[in-house]
Amino acid sequence: MSVKKADRTSKMYYVHLIIGFFFMFVFPHFPAVDPLTPVGMRVLGILIGMVYFWSTINSIWPSLLGLVMIGFAGMNPDLQGYAAVKDVFLNSFGLETVVFVMLAMILFASIEYVGCTKYIVRFFLSIKALNGRPYVFFFILFLCSYFISGLSNTLAPLLILWPIVIEICEMFGYKKTDKIFYTLICGIYLGATLGQPLLPFKGAPFAILSAFTSMSGVEVNYGAYIVYSFVMGMILLLAFMAVMRFIIRPDVEGFKNVNVEQLNKEELPKMNAQQWTMLIVLFVFVILMLLPNFLSPEIPGIGMLNRMGLLGITCALIIILMIIPYKGGKMLDFIGIAKKSFNWNVYMIVPAAVYICTAVTNDATGIKPWLVQTLNPLLGGKPAWVFILIILLIALIATNFGNNNGMAIIVIPVALAYADQYPNMNMIAVCMSIALIVFVALMTPAASPYCSVLHGRKDLVNFGQIARTFMPMIIVAILAYAFIGIHIANRLF
Repeated sequence: MSVKKADRTSKMYYVHLIIGFFFMFVFPHFPAVDPLTPVGMRVLGILIGMVYFWSTINSIWPSLLGLVMIGFAGMNPDLQGYAAVKDVFLNSFGLETVVFVMLAMILFASIEYVGCTKYIVRFFLSIKALNGRPYVFFFILFLCSYFISGLSNTLAPLLILWPIVIEICEMFGYKKTDKIFYTLICGIYLGATLGQPLLPFKGAPFAILSAFTSMSGVEVNYGAYIVYSFVMGMILLLAFMAVMRFIIRPDVEGFKNVNVEQLNKEELPKMNAQQWTMLIVLFVFVILMLLPNFLSPEIPGIGMLNRMGLLGITCALIIILMIIPYKGGKMLDFIGIAKKSFNWNVYMIVPAAVYICTAVTNDATGIKPWLVQTLNPLLGGKPAWVFILIILLIALIATNFGNNNGMAIIVIPVALAYADQYPNMNMIAVCMSIALIVFVALMTPAASPYCSVLHGRKDLVNFGQIARTFMPMIIVAILAYAFIGIHIANRLF
């Protein structure tokens, strides 16, 4: 079923509570099926319950509840009661990953907070090649959505670009029932959701990559990840253009009259020092994060970056920005940004996800051998390409019926559990493909918070229009990752 985030006043809210609590409190008391252990049953129930709550209610109290229950699951026989719970919280919220996510969200949110996103839009919509070329205009529009989402916040391009599309369509006499209208609304969302995992330092993708590292012990090469994410994002955006042109085939006659002068009739003031500073710092941040992946630590400065790590570099930039004065305040308004843009749902997922993934892969649970035994008829003994196709298909379908972070955290350990059966397969490449394909969250409100925004705008688009627009993209995405992406990933990782 399509699971929708429930309001506290709705009947479904209580239905979701009953289902989630069933997995957390009742499921662990079922007899453990070998090779699952009683500890494994408790951990599995907690994991399923947390992911279900993440998908249907929110991420804050379910994450806290899950961590408390992990403390009572018996993972550490030397600690009992409150001592075990305290140990779980110290070892989850005390992770470098969690502190980094908190600070990185502030740094990236600063781009939107100081008003840089409208200048990014103006840059894209000032390209002369847009004049009289409808499909060039559409692609630039989607590309703009992709980069705003990748560099700042996934909601920002929806709030900025949807009104632009509405205004232009009204200008050319299109109605909301016309194919071109709802196709552009969906295309902007597609660009935004594909841009969300562009940079591995942001909340949602960083949570998944941290969980992967926790389960596998392998550190992800961020440079390779960014290249892979960008290339696949462009492939899927170009594929959507082909779907739009040859399958959906909307009437684009009016858009042949588009010109950049019309689009930019409202003059923007020149970018101020704060806006330029934030944009420059963002690019400096990305470069500093990537340099240690490509250069030897023997080179002066690179060794220091290695020693500083993600957290040290992020702290240094934030401290510098908060020291620099700007118009009676500070260059970076930490408190203001946190009040407006800090995403507590994403933040609370990180410690819970990383810690639960460590528990899932613990030998005391028996979950890994149980996954292999249970899924072997479907995944075992198949040619490598069939295994990859099936595991990516599972991830892609699952993410449209549950939180994309949660689905990645469930599917990645399944892939890793088959590492012994497929010794010649590059499991890092497979897991990075899973980490990206879950962001092709298109069909249901449960897929991600941003997908619920798309489905919630009934004034712009209905489910039938979303399904007609995105169903071909589901097929394209699975084929693109299974037969093109995996080969790119094999070379990068």
